[in-house]
Amino acid sequence: MRDLYFGLDLGHHEIKLSVLEEDNFGKFIIHNQSIKNEYLKGGEILEIESLVDLLENLIYNTINSFNINKINELTVCLNLPNFQNYTQKGYTFIENNVTKNDITKAINTARTSLIINNQEILLEESIKFILDNNQEIRDPLGFAGRRLDVEVFFISCQKNILDKIRHIFNELKINNIKFCPSFYAASKICLNKKDKEIGVGILDLGAEITTLAIFQYGKLIHYKSFNFGGENLTQDLAIYLKADVEEAEKIKIDFFNNHLIKDKNKNIKIKKFIEKKIKDYFERDNLKQYLKEIKSYYKLPSGIILTGSFAKIIDLDNLLKNLFDIHLKLCKDELKIFEKDEDILKYSASAGCALITRENNYESKNDWFKKIKDFFSFRY
Repeated sequence: MRDLYFGLDLGHHEIKLSVLEEDNFGKFIIHNQSIKNEYLKGGEILEIESLVDLLENLIYNTINSFNINKINELTVCLNLPNFQNYTQKGYTFIENNVTKNDITKAINTARTSLIINNQEILLEESIKFILDNNQEIRDPLGFAGRRLDVEVFFISCQKNILDKIRHIFNELKINNIKFCPSFYAASKICLNKKDKEIGVGILDLGAEITTLAIFQYGKLIHYKSFNFGGENLTQDLAIYLKADVEEAEKIKIDFFNNHLIKDKNKNIKIKKFIEKKIKDYFERDNLKQYLKEIKSYYKLPSGIILTGSFAKIIDLDNLLKNLFDIHLKLCKDELKIFEKDEDILKYSASAGCALITRENNYESKNDWFKKIKDFFSFRY
């Protein structure tokens, strides 16, 4: 039986679906497809019946292509302006040595102490553990002590948004849905273990939202979103060229793909305009100043990794490198699963979702085997 794992990126312009296939030797093969999205903007579902039909066709085609009965598990990523983040502390008292159950209890107390109204937790990351109020430990499992403290980083989203999306997939007979932020899903593909260990940022340039996330010691430790993206550039380009939005979008995409128009002078003007607007976006929203503060607080030896559809702008990495005065480069396929380099920016989030589905699947299997083992150990 084929091992297939599914991930979906509910993007502003496109919905991307990735299917991660794992062979008997543990090698990954990725299958990607995308469809235009006109029915989900900024977390608001504009036409729910049309969105259901769109997703139904996508799911139906995928099921037929892989000759399977249904999709049992799906991880869905979103990039919304109303994500909230919190850092919360929790603790528990231990008898002798720290067990997995003790770690879970400490994290649970951090979660239950959160005061969030109409929010659902998308992500939780244990940043650090402290044993007996003085010893900071990355992994406390097995250590002797009396009290275990933990600091946990949470990201949440409005519950009604997730419930609406969950309901749509339930209508499509997919009941096991997990949600996560798009930048976190993309980090699974675009960041390697070494970079995440020593310190790296990922700058996710989406259609509506730009997000800067910081990873260190293998963990997500900080993030912030800014309300601008590729959509802003399309609208400003339409005004500049005195064109409609559809025409401006086409010119932008052609420009991103280096399909330049015949008029060389116009190409130069468009390029200068795009560079100026990008500088304006980053300076207007204080991202430049914010990044300067981040660099003084967090060490980022691996610099900043660019991802997202907006990152396809020609020479954007060099432009931002000079603007931010930091080592910065386009993301690459750390897992070596994409055949085409241009697919990495487009499908990194959906492919990362598929990888998260695989991780959750393996975790569930291990929990099940552990329960069986504990059951027989108890009986015999």
